[in-house]
Amino acid sequence: MKIYLSQFFTVILILSFSNIKAQNSPKPHKYLENTPQLTHSQKLTDYDSLVSYIKQVSPIIQFNKEVRKIDFDKHTNNLKRKITAKTSMEDYLFLVQKTLNVAQDGHTSRPGKWLLDIIKKDWIPKGIAELDTLDFPHNYKYDDFLNKNFYNKTKLELAYINGEYYNLLPFSYQGISYPASMKLVSCNGKEIHQFVKSMEELISPLRWDRINNKVYHENFYTVGEIYKNNHLKLTFVDTKQKSKTVTITKDDTVTFLEQKKNNFGYNTNTDPVITHYFEKEQLFYGKIPTMDEKLGDTLINRFQKIINKFAVKSIVLDVRGNGGGSDNTYGKFLGKILKDTLKMNLTIGYIFSPLNGLKKDSIIKYGLTFDKEGPKLKDLEMFYSKIPNFSFFNPSKELIPFEGPIYVLQDRFIFSSASNLSSLAYKTKRIISIGETPNLLGGVQARTSVFSLPYSKLIFRVEPQIDFTDCKTVADIFQNQVEHFVTYPIDFLHDRATTNEDILGKNFLMKKDPMFKKVIELELQ
Repeated sequence: MKIYLSQFFTVILILSFSNIKAQNSPKPHKYLENTPQLTHSQKLTDYDSLVSYIKQVSPIIQFNKEVRKIDFDKHTNNLKRKITAKTSMEDYLFLVQKTLNVAQDGHTSRPGKWLLDIIKKDWIPKGIAELDTLDFPHNYKYDDFLNKNFYNKTKLELAYINGEYYNLLPFSYQGISYPASMKLVSCNGKEIHQFVKSMEELISPLRWDRINNKVYHENFYTVGEIYKNNHLKLTFVDTKQKSKTVTITKDDTVTFLEQKKNNFGYNTNTDPVITHYFEKEQLFYGKIPTMDEKLGDTLINRFQKIINKFAVKSIVLDVRGNGGGSDNTYGKFLGKILKDTLKMNLTIGYIFSPLNGLKKDSIIKYGLTFDKEGPKLKDLEMFYSKIPNFSFFNPSKELIPFEGPIYVLQDRFIFSSASNLSSLAYKTKRIISIGETPNLLGGVQARTSVFSLPYSKLIFRVEPQIDFTDCKTVADIFQNQVEHFVTYPIDFLHDRATTNEDILGKNFLMKKDPMFKKVIELELQ
């Protein structure tokens, strides 16, 4: 995502990047042909570089240690000990994946094909990332290998609701049928929440449900390593409190007994903008699937056409399932309808390290500081960007006249710039947030720093900043808020997944959607 602010770009763009040439050795896995084959010493150097980059750039691993009790150093020390003279390149890549996972941050990760394309075609030409384009074929192969080997193809359609896992759809496996809405209670004989909590190296990011004090991941079962002798034992309790156990073979598929017709999760890049006008309520509804700037332009054009013909008392911006992109997407729309900017006093923190390329005298030169009031992370030397009256958007010279409230519908599947909109809504009176919290580290985030390892040439990214705005305790840095909490019961989610109705159509929204119905309730008060 992008934050359009010169101070953020000053800090982010001066990061240095690693570009050391790789060396080759033994016969690779079929997915890894013509990729660097490392010696034992090269693997150790490569791995040390990975750990060093993350520790020098990511303040989030210290937050995780203090608040979530995830000890990055302890994990990485144990992982490094597994690199021996007999470690294959395949096993080494697994250790790299585990190291990125244990950072437990959605922005600290190995880019997949889609993001690799963006880095190569957009970030490198613009000077945002300093990488050798000759290394990209290796990374497409790494991505393919890890997707096919670190993870498996099993699909169960689990949903986490109010502290528990449920299966969304009925299914059959090896001739036995299992009903929908069963509660999952254990995995491989271990209580399910304790089992998932132990997966810090295996899947990321684990979501943190602060209300129920549990970590969770609805796709935990996709990690190949948890299958004992290629089997995974899951125990459910059905709605009649009867225990039902299913033992699934790795990469096997269950047969769903109902067709899933609607997705519950992140939107895709091909999902369209959807808009409605509710005449009786005088309400404009706009669904923004991703924070793609051209979708923001589409929303503005459609709103303009509606308000030219009809009175609009309220606006609903639906960002459920929006994984982020550019803040300019919602900023353009808000700038068209709000005559006053919505301002916040921001405090953003960075680690003071050689990788940030700033000397102490440069901190002052760029208007940054080594000190701030309120909570601080331990054992880190940090500098801070304090930005009074920061505006997330600028009012347009040609405003569309609108004076009513703006409701933001959000679910757990928002991230990055969509989370920024959620934070903005929570902290301003004009915008009202309704729905779920994403249970992922929020706050203002910038474009990630991108690096490559010296010998494997593996490309990865790291989130360089953390948001201290309005935080009274270190735990507040998690920055997950919503004004009106509304979640989905499992029965509704099942019906939503299997219905033939248009779940974003006017009838379904008005009569069945709990979050949209909350808008109507607030409008009637």
